[in-house]
Amino acid sequence: MQTEISTLIQAYIEQRRQTKFDEIEKKKNVKNGVSEIELATLNEQIQTAYQDFDVQTWLTSAAVRAKQISLATHAVKFTHGSAKGSNILALASNTDAPYLDSSAIVTPAVDAVGNAAALDVAKLLQLDDGDATLAVYLSQGDDHVLRSLASSDEQCQLWADGLRQALEVKTPSSHTLAKQIYFPIGDNQYHLISPLYSSALAHELFHQVQHSRFSDEMKAARDARKKNQPSECDVVRYSNLAVTISGGSKPQNISQLNSKRYGKTYLFPCTAPDWKSQYQPPMFGVNWLDSREVGRNTYYLVKLLAEFLVKVKPLDSNIRIRQRRDQLADQILDSILTLVAPHQVNAKGWSETSELSPAQQCWLDPKAEHLYSGDWQTEVSRDFGLWLNNRLEKVSQQQLMLGSEALQHWQTLCHDAIREAGR
Repeated sequence: MQTEISTLIQAYIEQRRQTKFDEIEKKKNVKNGVSEIELATLNEQIQTAYQDFDVQTWLTSAAVRAKQISLATHAVKFTHGSAKGSNILALASNTDAPYLDSSAIVTPAVDAVGNAAALDVAKLLQLDDGDATLAVYLSQGDDHVLRSLASSDEQCQLWADGLRQALEVKTPSSHTLAKQIYFPIGDNQYHLISPLYSSALAHELFHQVQHSRFSDEMKAARDARKKNQPSECDVVRYSNLAVTISGGSKPQNISQLNSKRYGKTYLFPCTAPDWKSQYQPPMFGVNWLDSREVGRNTYYLVKLLAEFLVKVKPLDSNIRIRQRRDQLADQILDSILTLVAPHQVNAKGWSETSELSPAQQCWLDPKAEHLYSGDWQTEVSRDFGLWLNNRLEKVSQQQLMLGSEALQHWQTLCHDAIREAGR
């Protein structure tokens, strides 16, 4: 186990050395060449890189720089980019957790917060040999994972103590830019709670949403669904998502995982469910149009039509005025027909014990057509015309006095609308 970790550490340092060499070689191989002075400087940088990326030299430097970062699952900078409070590393899991929180994640992603120039130390601590990461070994006091790389026990201890600074919060603190909540516990006593953003949970949810949107597996499942073909996996969709961005154009200034997420955090809707009242058929009243249900859902539209008619009352009628008038009247009819639909699909015959007029029973209850031998559509249309005239006069505070001509027009519009609706 120790050999595996030490091999990973050596490979990681060598990779960083090679990356540095590649950067220098790229500068040496510019199209127009480099001067002798520049070439000497670049060669000097190569020699320096050999020394800086010596395993023992680099680990000593990493141990010194580790205090500039914090490995964490909960980070304060997501609350405010300038907050300087403590970050928390919470790796305890609870598979029986009743809520979706960071403890429900079996292997939470570990974030790194702090000086971006020291994020290479964070990557070192997250090297994993398949059993655990270097950070876990150090947190458990297993310093011997570094022994094979050190020249002495003292050097090994120096490295371990230095690297552990990225894992420990010796003096927990909050900050004026962090969230703080005073929670009452009685007798004028309070707990001061500072809730922290769970970058580990946000990272897990981010990957779940990204997988549902862009993975080849989900694309194949959606294609199969469109073609009405079977698929081995379910189509997963997350609706009504919101997205917040942390860090702006520089997400790495917030944290390492935030940079991998491009600064995005997906938010799921937490709104209360829509209240749906128990269905009740209109059993009382001769004219359903006079009911509270209709009045409440058409008030604003009737008010718009009344205001328009009052405004154009002094003007000569023209096609634009008539078109706008009919458009507003049609919106009222659409609203009423939308309210009619639930009554028409209710258990047929429900209107037999209601107080509704026979014509309106035929309209609202398809099984009641036998109750009215005349033209119930014309009768309902007349009811609508009378109702709309009355409502317009009332809403306009008697500025409108509408007679038989308006009644006939509303009746015609309603008759056409009922026929178009299939009734």
